[in-house]
Amino acid sequence: MFNKVTKSVRILSAAGVEEANSGHPGMPLGMADVGTVLYKKFLKVSNENPSWINRDRFILSPGHGSMLLYSLLHLNGFNISAEDLKKFRQYKSKTPGHPELDSSLGIDMTTGPLGQGFSTGVGFAVAERYLSNLLGEDIINHYTYGIVSDGDLMEGVSFEAAELAAVWKLGKLIYIFDDNNISIDGRVTNVSLTDQKKKFESIGWHVLQIDAHDENQISQALVDAKNVVNQPSIIMAKSIIGKFAPNKQDTSGVHGSPLGSDEMEEFKNNIDWAGDVFDHDKEIYDYFEEKRKKDNNTFSEWTNTFNKKYEMDNDFKKNWDLLVSNEISIDLKSDKKALATRIAGSNVLKNIGEATNSIIGGSADLTASTKQIVGDSKFSNDNYGGRNLEYGIREHAMGAVVNGITLHSHLVGYGSTFLVFSDYMRPSIRLASLMETDSVFIFTHDSIYLGEDGPTHQPIEHLMALRLIPNLDVIRPSNSVEVEYAYKYAFSKSGNPKAIVLTRQNLEFLDLENKYEEFVKGAYIASDGSEITIFASGSELELAFSIKEYLKETSVRIVSTPILNKLENVPSKMIDELKASSLNFTIELGRSIGWKNYIGSITKSFSIDEFGISAPIKDLKEEYKFTAKNIGDEIKKYLD
Repeated sequence: MFNKVTKSVRILSAAGVEEANSGHPGMPLGMADVGTVLYKKFLKVSNENPSWINRDRFILSPGHGSMLLYSLLHLNGFNISAEDLKKFRQYKSKTPGHPELDSSLGIDMTTGPLGQGFSTGVGFAVAERYLSNLLGEDIINHYTYGIVSDGDLMEGVSFEAAELAAVWKLGKLIYIFDDNNISIDGRVTNVSLTDQKKKFESIGWHVLQIDAHDENQISQALVDAKNVVNQPSIIMAKSIIGKFAPNKQDTSGVHGSPLGSDEMEEFKNNIDWAGDVFDHDKEIYDYFEEKRKKDNNTFSEWTNTFNKKYEMDNDFKKNWDLLVSNEISIDLKSDKKALATRIAGSNVLKNIGEATNSIIGGSADLTASTKQIVGDSKFSNDNYGGRNLEYGIREHAMGAVVNGITLHSHLVGYGSTFLVFSDYMRPSIRLASLMETDSVFIFTHDSIYLGEDGPTHQPIEHLMALRLIPNLDVIRPSNSVEVEYAYKYAFSKSGNPKAIVLTRQNLEFLDLENKYEEFVKGAYIASDGSEITIFASGSELELAFSIKEYLKETSVRIVSTPILNKLENVPSKMIDELKASSLNFTIELGRSIGWKNYIGSITKSFSIDEFGISAPIKDLKEEYKFTAKNIGDEIKKYLD
């Protein structure tokens, strides 16, 4: 029966690609046996309750092979019909080319950018261990499985994440490597000499080797992997890409193109298929039904356990209610003194951490500099209840792990580093935005004023580069109540990622009379005036107030723009109401490109549009003319 079922999986996968005349049939044909074993014998997933928090997670890291996942979900009774398979890659279908996630359909995550799925899966496994410690093994106790490809393993982000998984001894993380030696341009051995078995063994993974087309070997390897509790496992599954496509199997030609009508006919003959490619016998569906019934019963038993525990265990009830809360509802009190916003933010994060249990994260080996610490203990292989993660110097993996933590369920993961290193994290941040996760990325040392480290560490273009990512709120607070609002907003679960951008240098406390509701709109009038308007964010808000004092014979309105990119799609009337007149100036220690897209006509922007230099702050202020006198004198030229 196994061979008959895998035949159906292969036919559905190839047919979906053929119908779309677009896609990647090779990987599904090569990994149909592995996928079938996973869904038949191992994956604890409920087709009646696909978003169940204690389900096993399945990451399809080579997301281009998504027809394999769609076919298996269809055969397992998830809400993907044969008609949906026919609409693969079509406009507004349930079956796009790279389905990043849709837990309601049973899709935990697949990825287009290779390496991201592998790395995000590590975050899923971290979340499982933390929540199991918090809520109990009877509530959270599941595995994270994944299929990974040559491309995933070649991308550097996967090795960064793999080391972390080994350090943390994430034994419930099990990956199956589709070892087919084929990439888009040809043989992997043309570009890689790596012995993947030795590589993973050298960093502490449990490694097995099997034939990817042998049901018994696949099953036994997964059993063996589950029995190793203190190491993540990777199963090296030797496979044939495009298996049973007689002329294209084991070639790069089957990776990313439909088989074509002639090859499709030969493929069907090769596996002895007759009839409608989307019409499959009831026994194919019945093959998976017993496992799905078992898992649905397990869900019902789990629900009873949960309800009894929630009713009888006050500590559990408190922890659960706190975990699923969507807002940060604590009273925050400003440090009314000169502080760097990284320090002010650190104090706020500490307070939030004491009042929540849903936030875990850390820094890419820069905790001493970023100061972003959420709890009083470290997450480690002997303390899965710790909330501070030590990522090491692995910014790229940190971003992906943060996403995995946040995607898992009710947690919010965060990562922190210098703003200039957001470049390393951009693929993960972009995916967070695409997937509408609540991931939080905290960046410090936000301008040339980090000083002597020089231009390699001084961000210039990074603020605007981050603002260009759709659905990402880039928050740059001043040293005032804005810092409190920034953290409250960032860690409230609103359905999109946030980037908080903070200073290294001290800023004077600004006693602003602003409201949270104004802050989250992106801009508000911080000090009123009638003749000119200065728009400023973050540390430059302090400078704007100094300029207002310097221009005391002029009525200056100051508009704080802590979340500038929120102004992109607001009605023009709102922008007009922020302006006192037609004289509008912007001040920001970064590139000015983009400001007019947010606020319209600008009289003059005071910005940094070239790389910085290594020097103390006082010299940098003079070099780049970022003083109240210099800017004030420039503004005066427009007042005559």
